[in-house]
Amino acid sequence: MELIQGYAQEKLNAGTWELRLDLQDFEGKMVFAKYASFKVLDESEKYKLIIGAYQEGTAEVKVLGIGDSDKLSILRGCPGHPGLSGQKGDVGAPGEKAARNCKEIRHQGAVLSDWYTIYPDGSRPLKVLCDMDTDDGGWIVIQRRWDGSVDFFRTWDAYKKGFGSRLNEFWLGNDNIHQITSTGTWELRVDLQDFEGKMVFAKYASFKVLDESEKYKVLIGAYQEGTAGDSMGGVNNMKFSTKDEDNDTYDRHCSLLYKGGWWYGNCHWANLNGLYHLGEHTSIADGINWYTGRGHKYSYKHAEMKIRPV
Repeated sequence: MELIQGYAQEKLNAGTWELRLDLQDFEGKMVFAKYASFKVLDESEKYKLIIGAYQEGTAEVKVLGIGDSDKLSILRGCPGHPGLSGQKGDVGAPGEKAARNCKEIRHQGAVLSDWYTIYPDGSRPLKVLCDMDTDDGGWIVIQRRWDGSVDFFRTWDAYKKGFGSRLNEFWLGNDNIHQITSTGTWELRVDLQDFEGKMVFAKYASFKVLDESEKYKVLIGAYQEGTAGDSMGGVNNMKFSTKDEDNDTYDRHCSLLYKGGWWYGNCHWANLNGLYHLGEHTSIADGINWYTGRGHKYSYKHAEMKIRPV
């Protein structure tokens, strides 16, 4: 809470800010309230709130906190007259240096996990999900399984470009993952949660994906720590395979057998892009499986792969 308050106070310190509150009840009715100004003082003032006149809205309540008042009161009634326009704000501070990854964004003061724009090569923008909470934050999420709403049994071209939804499940794209990991050293973390709510993880010392001419071969370092066990160590030096591109080392087509796009060898201990089964399944090894966790016949509810520069 202290980090969030401090960050909010710093950003609100310059210029004049208006406030809007949006509310929706359990019957689906949506209402709002707008205030002419909003300011939070610093920690020495206990983050005192200065809120201006109520301007407009459809909510049945309004918040009063005029001048130096440090208390909020709730008053029912009709909206008052619109407040006067605020003064022109101060000139903003120079922008931060364009961040190349989520760790740099974290160091710039961001504390909330969200989608941010990074510049992996210093020029081309890329929108990524930054996990700012897990293990000190600063992670780029490259894969997310959440509710089975996105089909992961896709073609080479789909995995090359990336697919899915920012709201739930996605694959960031092999071209993007290659570009991000092409410079420096990146660590990998895998987070898993089963349908009973138990969460486990695995961390690896390094992670790099080569380009398409190398069939997006993955170079993965030593297993470092975790509670899920090491199910990805065996994918080191494996090429990527999809249902229309067989690059595994098995005499059959692993992607067709196990219903995912992955760095299959002969064939897998991990299958995080497999089918979304609801926990235990009778089929063998075609779910979101992590063998050293719950074997080849249990599919996890949530799975995330995330990387961070070392």
